[in-house]
Amino acid sequence: MSSSRILPRLIIILGCSFIGASIGTGLQALRITKKPQEFRSLAKLVAGGQLVFNDSVSWREQQEDFYGTIIETIESAEMSRRAMERVKALNPDLKDCDVAIRVARTKGSAIFNILATGSEPKYTKIFLDALLDEFISFRQSIREQAQGKVLQQFVQEVVTKQKSMEDSAAKLEQARARGVDTLSVKSDQERLVVRLNNQRNQRDDLRLKIKSMKDDDAARAPLQTQFEAAESEIQDIEKDLARWEPAIVELKTLQEKHAADKLAYENLFNEVEKLQSVFNSQSDYVAIQERATPAFENVEDWVMPIAVGAGGGALLGGPIGLVLSLILVRSPEPPQIPTAVG
Repeated sequence: MSSSRILPRLIIILGCSFIGASIGTGLQALRITKKPQEFRSLAKLVAGGQLVFNDSVSWREQQEDFYGTIIETIESAEMSRRAMERVKALNPDLKDCDVAIRVARTKGSAIFNILATGSEPKYTKIFLDALLDEFISFRQSIREQAQGKVLQQFVQEVVTKQKSMEDSAAKLEQARARGVDTLSVKSDQERLVVRLNNQRNQRDDLRLKIKSMKDDDAARAPLQTQFEAAESEIQDIEKDLARWEPAIVELKTLQEKHAADKLAYENLFNEVEKLQSVFNSQSDYVAIQERATPAFENVEDWVMPIAVGAGGGALLGGPIGLVLSLILVRSPEPPQIPTAVG
């Protein structure tokens, strides 16, 4: 191939590559300049606590599920809706704007970087803070619901035991108010019991003496009179004590029941406190490590997009130039050999 054809073709290829590079550069520049302003704010969460797992689920799998749930929840539309409502309630003067949320976990740690991107810097920062608060509130409500299902039965039983204890305490006070438990009544009862025992001893002694005497013994009649008098006094004392007996038995029964109800309530209450402590110590947690930073403008780097646009345009223009050069620059037709004259 002669140099007269190579040079034009080379010029056409280079020219098309240059034109393609120029077009690619222009398109990238146009895309960047027409792109709306973006402002970004960054916040951080940290997760921790003890994860409870069984033999069928490894610690690593449950940990990844836990982290994945955090990321999906923060990025969910529901969390954004809650955050937007919170911003409206606390800052009614701010105009709404769309804010995109992206979450990335720092490799090898339990720190979550939350990036909010919006078109207005103040709203973007406030929205991200509202999102953090709503997420923490949401997790707390979920945690309370989960604990509530477990503790509900115990708490209900505690309430029942407390009511039983209060009822027995009220009945005990009513019984004491009737005077059964006063010092005066107790003293009278003790005095009557001592007197009753003395009269019974005297009666028994008289009975033995009378039995040992003959029927016609003159001393028998006075002893019989003393015996009957002792028996009559014993009956009177027993009647006096019998008046107090039901109240005393009732008081003792109420005291025993109140003591048993109080002990049952205290034991169950302590069990509930222990269970609550177990929940608090073994449950996972997510806390705010850093709140939203002031929103900064996201300025896109021109170098790489322009280089990509120029390189892509040049690569696209090269084949086009090659095809055009083959079409436009043709090889000259070979000279015709004259036909011999016969």
